[in-house]
Amino acid sequence: MTDRTSKQSPDITSREDAVEPLARQFGEEILLDYVTGTLDDATRLMVAAQMALRPEISETLAIAGDLAGLMLEEAEPVPMGEGAFADVMAAIDALPETAPSAPAPDAELDVLPAVIRERVAAHGGKWSFVTPGVRAMDLGFEAGEGEVKLYRIDPGYGVPTHTHKGQEMTLVLTGAFGDGRDRYGPGDICVASPEITHKPIAEKGATCYALAITDAPLQLTGALGLVQRVLGS
Repeated sequence: MTDRTSKQSPDITSREDAVEPLARQFGEEILLDYVTGTLDDATRLMVAAQMALRPEISETLAIAGDLAGLMLEEAEPVPMGEGAFADVMAAIDALPETAPSAPAPDAELDVLPAVIRERVAAHGGKWSFVTPGVRAMDLGFEAGEGEVKLYRIDPGYGVPTHTHKGQEMTLVLTGAFGDGRDRYGPGDICVASPEITHKPIAEKGATCYALAITDAPLQLTGALGLVQRVLGS
């Protein structure tokens, strides 16, 4: 994992203060990083999606913006390096003239926040089977940014009991799930660490869509865990 100013890895997965447990939303420090542009792209996507689901976060974001402005005013100016402008112009010239075409997203995804639909349209892959009733879509983030996936969980289904080789953060977009510890609905963030074993199951009713960021693979337990270890995953 790189330092917190890098855009190469999702720093929310390694920071205990990233999420306010009772509010189940990002804390002010993460929102400040969002405003100043120092978050990695995966984390920015999750913050933007939670903001769409919880408009009240915009008030906290406005405060973070004011703090960022004050910090900028107090910062000492740093001169640009020689050739910096030429490097920027060269990078712009290297950009493709047209964006690659992408398949149209599923009509069912219309219930998701616009930032998620846009990511799926531009970078989303195909749905892949996880377990009965659960599918996942890779959202096309570069290696080193962790694993960023959109999950679709049918009501009454879920992921087998597992722990984690690293950290995991999951934002519920629609529907809800319980994991044996608590219940999480739209706009809630579920945080899981290597010390936690849980079994997320979607509630009856609406299909549960969730955005998940992990910095290491899940570790299944029980018989499935034995199979996982035998297969070397």
